[in-house]
Amino acid sequence: MLNKLNNDNIVILLLSSIIFNYFLLFSSSLILLVKLNLLLFFFLNFIFFYKLNKNIFLLLIIITLLIICLGSLANQWDARSLWLFKAKRIYLDLSVISIKDNYAIFSHPDYPNIGPAFIAGFSKCFGFWNEIYPKVALTLMFIPALILLNKYFFNNNFLLVMFLILFTIGKFLVNGEMDGLVSIYFTVSFLVIYNLSLKDSSKKNDFILAILLIIILSMLKIEGFILSLIIIFTVTTFMIVKKKINYQIIFCLSLAIMPAIIWQIFTTTVNINNASSPYNYNLDDFSLRFLQVENYFLISKYMLLNDKFFLSIIFFIITHLYTKNKNILKYVASLIFIYIAILYIVYLSTPFDLEWHLNSSATRVVKPMALFLFIFGVYNINYKNKIY
Repeated sequence: MLNKLNNDNIVILLLSSIIFNYFLLFSSSLILLVKLNLLLFFFLNFIFFYKLNKNIFLLLIIITLLIICLGSLANQWDARSLWLFKAKRIYLDLSVISIKDNYAIFSHPDYPNIGPAFIAGFSKCFGFWNEIYPKVALTLMFIPALILLNKYFFNNNFLLVMFLILFTIGKFLVNGEMDGLVSIYFTVSFLVIYNLSLKDSSKKNDFILAILLIIILSMLKIEGFILSLIIIFTVTTFMIVKKKINYQIIFCLSLAIMPAIIWQIFTTTVNINNASSPYNYNLDDFSLRFLQVENYFLISKYMLLNDKFFLSIIFFIITHLYTKNKNILKYVASLIFIYIAILYIVYLSTPFDLEWHLNSSATRVVKPMALFLFIFGVYNINYKNKIY
């Protein structure tokens, strides 16, 4: 059986393990299966690096990240008070739906929690909890995405991709926050789906990968859910415009987004969606700011002029001028424009002081766009060199 495993199969099994862990934690009676599932995750990583892959560079990067993760505390608010707090609740309650009591509203119980669930399952394998090692689980969640990137980028281009990942998301690879995972799963999800849409006939594994990646992306964070919807909307729209509708892709993406939609329905049904919270985004604040031009300049200053996002735009433009790939340009520009427009609406609707909110979050929310532009800039180079 092990002889039949290839890189795609390993990635599918790793992604499936992350998702299964989440669903197994809906019931406290399945904790043994949770532990077995996590042991399978570790075993699959061993098989990949020991038996199937000779990429020592990727292995060294992962080991280094794990060491750094173990040597640092989760001292950021989101890492400590949102994700690890929810992970500890799941660890103690043995259930991802224990949040329905709406305890500790500051931790946003309504946020998707596939990440905290993986932390909880990982910690159960060790049988105890502390404030350091559990966040290693989030660093491990990068591995399937990095393996997939190694499939699309080779040799020097892969080294460039890894450098750009480290440059763009840096500490978010190890600090227990979700923004790094959202960034890389957004990029890899669209990379897989874009290549899938180019083919007249695709392998079953390609569709399975697209489904699993969108499930995880949409369940990482609210931003991941929004980015998943943007991918689905953009891909479907381009298919309709080009009159080349692939119903298999549309069906797979629609199926993949359903768990996140069900989660949103669940949180609304049990009244933990924070709709009545004073911290909720609202129409009143939006109407007060909407016609004030200075607000748009302020948002643009924090988002569009963010150093890494600005550099990613320049990098992508240069590589596009080198390759002249209009198809990639149309997709990338559409995705970025839609996401930026949504971010403007979100910030104009914040109940907090606008500059304070931008100062505390803008750097994080632009990371998916920055990494996306960087990676597709390298993809342009690959296209020019006819690697695909």
